[in-house]
Amino acid sequence: MKGWWEQLMHLPNDLDEMGVVLSRANNSCRAASGEPVNTFQTVSSISDREFNSTDSDHSSIIPIRNKVVCEPEEVLVPALPETACVERGYITPQQVYNLLSAEEGQPALYDPYYILILDCRSAERYRDSHVVTARAAVTVIHPELGCLISCIELQKYSIILLYAEEGCSPVGSVKARADSPDLQRCFFQLSGLGMDPVILLGGFYAFHALYPFLCTPHMVLVEPERHTLTIYPSEILEGALYQGSASQASDYRIIKNLHITHVVNATANSPDAFPNTLCYLRLRLSDDAQQDLVEALPLASRFINTALKGDPAGRVLVHCSMGRSRSSALTLAFLMEHRQWSLLHALRWLRERRACTAPNVNFLCQLLTYEEQLFGSRLTSLDDIRR
Repeated sequence: MKGWWEQLMHLPNDLDEMGVVLSRANNSCRAASGEPVNTFQTVSSISDREFNSTDSDHSSIIPIRNKVVCEPEEVLVPALPETACVERGYITPQQVYNLLSAEEGQPALYDPYYILILDCRSAERYRDSHVVTARAAVTVIHPELGCLISCIELQKYSIILLYAEEGCSPVGSVKARADSPDLQRCFFQLSGLGMDPVILLGGFYAFHALYPFLCTPHMVLVEPERHTLTIYPSEILEGALYQGSASQASDYRIIKNLHITHVVNATANSPDAFPNTLCYLRLRLSDDAQQDLVEALPLASRFINTALKGDPAGRVLVHCSMGRSRSSALTLAFLMEHRQWSLLHALRWLRERRACTAPNVNFLCQLLTYEEQLFGSRLTSLDDIRR
């Protein structure tokens, strides 16, 4: 089997004609040319690490004159995203993870009225560990005293989430009432007050199994405490692909907890934070109307796919400065090429998982061209995808 570097760099043989210089020297990532790089050029550098590989060399790719355009050998057949069928009234652990990771100007969790999470388990289980910012349900919906806060107060919350220890039976069914009576009681009391609560599918057990770092024995309720929370990148493909900001990419706790192995750095200036332990694709991109993505889109798409298809499979974090425009364009290119989704379907998928997704109009136009290149015709119009 080829190493990940050889798979990634399966480019045309005549590299001189393509204006590409490859260099490998002394386990360090460096440019093959000492000339300064124009800000309108795309510079890609990849740091390999000793991760199930016998090749520990580090390499650089520098487009110099001509563009490297990776055209598919044949057009792709469009496919539709497949989504899991979730019982009415439930949301998945991944959806909850992304709700807790949401950002729009500032992390959504900083707002005390963003989400009300009610732990419907016993007081002992709550004290042992609970989803971050959760409150014991009995402090809000008492079995004898009823709702302990006013409807006006409840209506301030954007989301009300309930969970028990486990559970996925239809809401209101005999089995659901038998398995988690306290949760069902809370659900119907809140519904009777005009609220629209949702239930965590699989309960605390399922969430903790996937995201133990978002569970805690400590109560985090007031706003100053919320500002101390670690906000994680959005999970685009479960246990595989993440998108976030430069600050998240430089937080070792995040990298460790998410088991990130590969990083696409799309910033113009932020350095690769952990070049000795992670594999990097460095794309020096600007978030403006002049930035050309013709090289960056296929390079990023191939890098991500190679990492996810590795043995063992890697986990990839794609980031730019804020995790909104440049990183979104690269993630969309991967979803289009390797999930065979139209730009419209890929963008809907991404926005459902990362609401702050906002590639600039220049990037959207280039993604439309990339869609036409991949599928042989344009499947999406700019009007379909502009906000």
